[in-house]
Amino acid sequence: MLTLKSTSAEIPWPALAQLLEDTGLGKRDPILLERVFNGSYAVAFLFDGPTLIGAGRAISDGVTSSAIYDVAVAPARQGQGLGRQILTDLLDRLPRRSVMLVSVPKQKGFYAKQGFRVLTSAMLKHEDMAFWIDHGESADALLMHQPRQISEH
Repeated sequence: MLTLKSTSAEIPWPALAQLLEDTGLGKRDPILLERVFNGSYAVAFLFDGPTLIGAGRAISDGVTSSAIYDVAVAPARQGQGLGRQILTDLLDRLPRRSVMLVSVPKQKGFYAKQGFRVLTSAMLKHEDMAFWIDHGESADALLMHQPRQISEH
């Protein structure tokens, strides 16, 4: 039976760390994950019985602006609508004026189907830019792959 929890109580943090690593979101320290999820505005944890199979979190000012991070579904369970269920749960609890989302490039199609659009104006300052360069896609790289409009004047 699937259960979606919206609190961080009794979460198996090492299992969440493994889930995020398995889905390409990087290796994380379970103790740090607990602090990050507990400090978030909204959290979602999806269980199949006792097994954690999905998660996500959001930060927000509670009025106009929010950001969603760490949405993950176990690879064996992807393609079953579970990521959409997690995302919808988070979005339902956020102010809707502006919701940013951080993900990995291979999931851009999924998020586009949910109404998100890639921005070339968003920027990131991070202590570990090497990870983002290796696993993310910079706006410079996106612009280099865009077809250029050539004026015929």
